Amino acid sequence: MLTGQPGTAPGVAEVDLDLGDHLTRLADRPARGSAAGADPLVLVHALGLDRRMWAPVVGCLPPARRIIAYDVRGHGVAAGAPPPATVRDLADDLLRLLDALGLARVALAGLSMGGAVAQTFAVRHPERLSALHLVATAADPQPAYLERADRVARYGVVEQLPATLERWFTPAFLAADPEPVRYARETLAGVRAADFGAGWRALARLDVRDGLGGLRLPVRVIAGGDDPATPPALMRGIAQDIPGAEFVIIDGVRHLVGLEAPERLAALLHREFRRP
Repeated sequence: MLTGQPGTAPGVAEVDLDLGDHLTRLADRPARGSAAGADPLVLVHALGLDRRMWAPVVGCLPPARRIIAYDVRGHGVAAGAPPPATVRDLADDLLRLLDALGLARVALAGLSMGGAVAQTFAVRHPERLSALHLVATAADPQPAYLERADRVARYGVVEQLPATLERWFTPAFLAADPEPVRYARETLAGVRAADFGAGWRALARLDVRDGLGGLRLPVRVIAGGDDPATPPALMRGIAQDIPGAEFVIIDGVRHLVGLEAPERLAALLHREFRRP
């Protein structure tokens, strides 16, 4: 049992869902209160983690909205599923998930790998989205990701831990070793090498840049101010390619914005979009 896991936010139900060739697990918080009614918000986690990555953020979001986080193929309950060849396979999983839940339209937020899935889904199925939040992510092929996949195959996942955690968290936060850091370390250490490597290889083939200009929905692009993995300049470029997109920097955090600054990220996910 993980000792550093962020746990489950209050009011969240854990549900297993069959997506055809694998099971996933949802963390599903129903809308509560008289103000309920906005489209559900679906959250997609980073490579090497699972749905629990979002628990601190979910705990900061108002109760009037339904929130859903799920295990991406190769992670959590979905570990050992047939590996994705491309990020499109992961976007197809998301489509099956929405169909299985009977959700015609949702707001979508993804961080890192989750942002790649969110972009791919948005380009292919914009009619299913009412809003899009892209957090600490990339839009282009990254050759370095293939090198990471090769290192995982040769040396295993644990060898990647120190460098990965340094990309994910600021030095002070990492040194303090709070619960979110322990969760990230222990979860990543338990990931199967085959699943981790498959994720890097799929991300290395990501190329949605040409489709971003066709998006016609509210989009917010959110960067960690000290993120060395997807720095603000890279994120700003994504925002500039999307008509009307809002660009925001959360200062003083690195890549895993939702674990290091959950309150600030939750405030952005809840904030109304600017009107053109």
